[in-house]
Amino acid sequence: MSIEPHTFGRWALRLAGLGALVGGVIALGLLGWRWRTSATVEHVAVRGATHAPPDTVRRLARVDTGDTISEINRVLVADRVERHPWVKRAEVTAQWLRRTLTIVVTERTPAALAVDPQGRPAYYLDRAGYAMPLPDSAGYDVPLVRGLDARYHPIRRIAPPSLRRTLGVLTSEKSFDLVAEIVMQPDSTVRLVTAPTRHHGSIPVRLGSGHVPRKIQTLQAFARQVLATRSETSIQYIDLRFEDQVVARKQPPGRKTSAP
Repeated sequence: MSIEPHTFGRWALRLAGLGALVGGVIALGLLGWRWRTSATVEHVAVRGATHAPPDTVRRLARVDTGDTISEINRVLVADRVERHPWVKRAEVTAQWLRRTLTIVVTERTPAALAVDPQGRPAYYLDRAGYAMPLPDSAGYDVPLVRGLDARYHPIRRIAPPSLRRTLGVLTSEKSFDLVAEIVMQPDSTVRLVTAPTRHHGSIPVRLGSGHVPRKIQTLQAFARQVLATRSETSIQYIDLRFEDQVVARKQPPGRKTSAP
C-alpha cells in the first residue's frame, strides 16, 4: 500500500502546525513563568481591619514594595499579622496581574471587659480568653470581669479555663443581657452578678465548677420564671453549685443585697 503525495503533504502540514502550536505554548509558558518569578509587589492591601490599623498590619507583615511575590512566604506573613492582639486570623493572597498582596483580617469579638481593682476598664477579652487593648472608639455592651490581673500579654490567653468556659457559654447562649458581671474567685471558680431587672436588683450567683452550659440554662429559666415577676421579697443570692438545684436565699427585710 502506498501513500499518495497529496495525502502525505496534508499529514506534514498537520504535524508542522501541531509542532508550531506546541512550541508556542511552551514559549508562552516560559515567558509566563519568567514573568511570574520576577513579578514584584507594588501594593499591600488590607481588608477587614477595624481595630488593627492597616498601617500597623503592614508593618507587622514586613512586606515591602519591590519584594518578589514568588519569594514571599504567605504563611509566615499571616503568622506575623496574627501577633496583633485584635487579629484572630489572617489570610494572605497574591494578585499577580495587579502586583498586589492582599491581607484579609478577621478580628476578635469582645465577650467581656476586664476592669482593674479600681473598676477602671483595662482590656477586652474574647471567648477564647485572649486580651485585646481598648480601642480609641466603639465600646461594646458586654459583661464586666473582675479579679483578673490588669496587666496582660497581647498574644497569650490570660483567662483561666473556668472563665473561658463561662464566656463561651454566655456567647453561644446569648445571655449577655442576663449577666452584668463575672467575678473570678481566689479558687478560680466563677461568680456571676445578674443585670438588674424591672422587679429585682443585681443578684450574685454562685456558679461553682463544671456543667457550665446546664447551669447557665438553669439561670435563664430561673430569670424567666422568678426574676421577671414582681416579688415582695428580694433575693440575696442564687446558688447553682448543686446538681439540678437552684438555691435562692431571700433577702432579710431591711438589709441590702450583698455577695455571699
